[in-house]
Amino acid sequence: MKVVIDSNIFIMCLNPASKYNSVFTELVKGSYTLAVSTDITFEYLEIFQQKFQHTKAEMMDRFLRESNHVTNTEIYNCWRLITIDPDDNKYVDCAIAANADYIVTNDKHLNVLNKLAFLRLNV
Repeated sequence: MKVVIDSNIFIMCLNPASKYNSVFTELVKGSYTLAVSTDITFEYLEIFQQKFQHTKAEMMDRFLRESNHVTNTEIYNCWRLITIDPDDNKYVDCAIAANADYIVTNDKHLNVLNKLAFLRLNV
């Protein structure tokens, strides 16, 4: 199974007390593959540096680069399907390019994807 995770969920899942922690735990176990693009990785790292101590941010950077359960996806097409918050398109474009099974997010802007007749993305 291949998954794209919005930064809001990815940051919350790193907290062991979070109800989303199993998202990260299952990633580490290899229950699924995390698809990321360069833009997504940069956003994750920017937030890690803001929210966490330098050492933890470096560990997460290394995890994203070296984990067998994280795959970097090249984006060749920008679909621009999210008009309310265009920054969210990086997750959609990555999911399409990676042929991901799911986009995991709390962001309501991505609900528009459920209404597309020509494309099936599970949000």
